[in-house]
Amino acid sequence: MDSKMSTPRRSVGRSDSFKSLNHTLNRSYQSIISSGNKVNQYDTLRERALARRVLYEDPAFPAHDTSLQIRYNSTSDFIEWKRPHEISKRPSFISKNPGTFDIIPGNYGDTWLVPAFSCLTLAPALIQKCIPEDQAFDEKYGGIFRFRFWRYAEWIEIVIDDRLPTYNGRILFTSSMDPNEFWVPLLEKAYAKMYGSYAAIQGSMVNWALQDLTGGIVDTFIFRDNLNLLQKIIDFSMARTTLIAATIAGQGVSQGSFSNGLVAGRAYSVTGYAEVPFQGSSAILVRLRNPWGTSKYTGPWNARSSLWDALSPGMKAKLGYGQLKDNEFWMPYADFARVFTNLELCHLPPEAWNLEPKLKHRLPWKSVEAHRQWRRGYNAGGGIHSQLMSCNNQFYLELKKSTGVVLSLMQKYRLFGEVREFVPCGCIVFEAPPGQTSRLGMGHFVQAKQITSTGVRAERENVRFLTLPAGSYVIVPVTGKVGVEGKFCLRILCDNRDIVVRELDDIDTANFSPQIDQKLDPETLYVLRKRFSMFCNRYEEVDGYGLRQILSFKPQSGASMILCCEPEKDEMHIKRLFLSPETSKAAVTIEDKDMNGRLNFEEFLSLVQKLSFWQSIFLKFSVGNGSVMDSYSLRNAFRIAGFSVSNKIMEALVLRFAAKDFIHLEGFMNSIIKLHVAHRITTSNKDRHSRAAQNLPAMSDEDHRKYLQELLRTSIYS
Repeated sequence: MDSKMSTPRRSVGRSDSFKSLNHTLNRSYQSIISSGNKVNQYDTLRERALARRVLYEDPAFPAHDTSLQIRYNSTSDFIEWKRPHEISKRPSFISKNPGTFDIIPGNYGDTWLVPAFSCLTLAPALIQKCIPEDQAFDEKYGGIFRFRFWRYAEWIEIVIDDRLPTYNGRILFTSSMDPNEFWVPLLEKAYAKMYGSYAAIQGSMVNWALQDLTGGIVDTFIFRDNLNLLQKIIDFSMARTTLIAATIAGQGVSQGSFSNGLVAGRAYSVTGYAEVPFQGSSAILVRLRNPWGTSKYTGPWNARSSLWDALSPGMKAKLGYGQLKDNEFWMPYADFARVFTNLELCHLPPEAWNLEPKLKHRLPWKSVEAHRQWRRGYNAGGGIHSQLMSCNNQFYLELKKSTGVVLSLMQKYRLFGEVREFVPCGCIVFEAPPGQTSRLGMGHFVQAKQITSTGVRAERENVRFLTLPAGSYVIVPVTGKVGVEGKFCLRILCDNRDIVVRELDDIDTANFSPQIDQKLDPETLYVLRKRFSMFCNRYEEVDGYGLRQILSFKPQSGASMILCCEPEKDEMHIKRLFLSPETSKAAVTIEDKDMNGRLNFEEFLSLVQKLSFWQSIFLKFSVGNGSVMDSYSLRNAFRIAGFSVSNKIMEALVLRFAAKDFIHLEGFMNSIIKLHVAHRITTSNKDRHSRAAQNLPAMSDEDHRKYLQELLRTSIYS
């Protein structure tokens, strides 16, 4: 893990670079980031290195070609891994404000961070979130540094050593313009470690980099066929806390082929937008920043263009003419729309507005987020064409006026090198009844108007930016197919605060059906009385064992069968019911008022009626030969039995009693028994007279719901 401070520079050629490549690719992704997730591990590793007088070496991201995974000529391109003090005589971690982003792109391809840094010039304070304090080349230097990145709705910390790949004494990838400043290449190394290698962060994934550095929602807008909407989006975004990167698609266009100096396949940050009076009319201009060095733009409104002579000195000053940095330039909107093809819109969260003073003149977004999980057999109901779509989570959105909305569905991702495991998913938006609080059934979605959709795609994040009129909506996160599992984060940004967002959910209630109290016919009563006498004790009581024997007793030929009822008919028929000893004991608790584990005949009859009624419900929803029921039907089955079940309790019941989308009769009976007993207990506990007699305060409805949910969850898993 460590090396002596006097260890000479280590160089690595290509000859042995691929010997451990498979081992590297098979490293657990958790091992790559685990060092940042453990409390105080950075401090522990640094103190250990200082105590041993060694410099830290990161075993999870070694100074080896396996961490690069780039192709180069090992004979002519000799790459050495060097520490900052081996590159510079006076190294510093940060020599000036990192928000200036004075960087030099690398020699072996551009990483995602280069254009992302360029966008962050409009909000430089945000990069400080990624760079923890108390890091320097001082007496506490131990060859170890740490950085933070946003990953699936949380900030994680990545710990690295400071050995950097160099060629001919120069840093191989991105570096600072100040040769003594090293936060840029060190942050880039930590970012490469998070994704598995330097090669993994090369290319044009600007949207991922912007999100990883800011925690924002990034939307890719392809505007070649929608130029009218482009101007509205730029105008809307520049007034809000949204960063913009513009890209020129490289298909069919070689780099540097444009006559105006723009380069295909690269991202430029949009830093300004203005409409100025020009020659009796007006001109719309867009200001851009080239993250790859000085501006080479030679088109209209470049720094030397004579068009600037038509503007007044005051207007020139407002546009910063003559004061722009070497890599910034203005160009006509018409040319911008003709040459550029994509926009990357990074909608920043509200905390970014609070952190960055340069954003105070813009309008902040209001943000709402929910973390949920698709589970097979419970809420993984599939998409728009699935009959189980209503089983998915449902979120209610109410807008008092026309509102700009950013809808984002992000799935929890596992990224290491080229392993990017995403499932097709997206959000569908429907109209909803005003003030809706409970879940909507499939009937609503069949009849309701579909407003919009993010599309169902296998991407890390599916985003839709739109304007919704005042009204009520329900947002349904879905997967492409039924039964596909995965964790997701739903984020909703709105440009005004007068909104209502909540998850639609049913309240846990019990309303026992009067059909349960229907009287048994004389023949059934006679048979049950006879069986009861066979298995009761001398006090005419039966326990769980006796109940099980009675329910599963096989009658003689010609005798009445026992245990099954059709509550909707006057004449009841009883079928046999096979329950385990434990379930039979649990069933006794429903009618065991004395808590002695036994039932008299009246209590026994009441319990048989309930069990037979619940058995008939199971048979109604059963599939195949009647031995199992689809677990997606549980909610409807519980409703018929008189129970309204919340999402949390439904999820717990499916996890506890279902398997592979199905639930057996035993599990179904156990589910209802636990619901029944818990509701009886809480109903009794809420009774005001009972609590007053015990000198206890009356229980509020909210306290009752919390108490009931806790009791139900405890009961389900017991």
